[in-house]
Amino acid sequence: MKTSMNLYFKTTLDTKVKFDAIKAAGFNEFFTGMYDQKETLKFKEQIDYANQIGLKCTMVHCCYYEPKLNSFWLDGQSGDEVMNDYIDQINKCGKYTKNFVVHLNGSYESVVSEIGLERIEQMLRACEKYNLNLCVENLFSAVEIPYIFSHIKHPLLKICYDSGHNNVFTPGFELCKEYGQFISVLHLHENDGTKDEHKTLTVGSPIFNRLKNDLQYIDSSVVLASEARVHVNDWRPYLQKDLESLVELNKSRT
Repeated sequence: MKTSMNLYFKTTLDTKVKFDAIKAAGFNEFFTGMYDQKETLKFKEQIDYANQIGLKCTMVHCCYYEPKLNSFWLDGQSGDEVMNDYIDQINKCGKYTKNFVVHLNGSYESVVSEIGLERIEQMLRACEKYNLNLCVENLFSAVEIPYIFSHIKHPLLKICYDSGHNNVFTPGFELCKEYGQFISVLHLHENDGTKDEHKTLTVGSPIFNRLKNDLQYIDSSVVLASEARVHVNDWRPYLQKDLESLVELNKSRT
């Protein structure tokens, strides 16, 4: 089975140390972000080193600035700046992965609009140059993804399903059941339902059990990818625990 770990599981470590730990724990893929200021390797160096040790890049996460995100859906220069920044990131990472993950809202106050759809279509045209999936991540809004996918039909328009976000921000939204056919990447982690904690998956937890059911709606080729973050000094056992949880979760696919 294919399993993936986020590179930013721990921000205070040398980047090569993190890559080596991901590999040693038994993951065969990784994912990273365009924001690399906290890393000791720049984006292209990350890709090169990962290739050297046999790790494939599952996805690249966008760099975003939350105060501006909601303007993506509003007419004006600020929204254009968000779109153009994303297109620039697409051009930088398009050769190195199959999936680019974007945030299109930053709070519950986000709205949807035709101008936002037009910007998504421009981003998709940039993705076409690389055959790159544009993966919209579920965040604060339960309206955004249904609105986008009811208006835009494009083979590269996909979804990044974030289990933690679904649990805390939109708990009643059965995203996997309703839009599972469009999910191409996963962010798997959990929380207590009150805040976005990015905790390691735990076998038998409510989120884990929900995922066991939700995976039936997602293509079996989609890589099980953890976006847990570790805040303790002894971080290695947490990587192993996450991998074990993904292996157990994978059993629900068979």
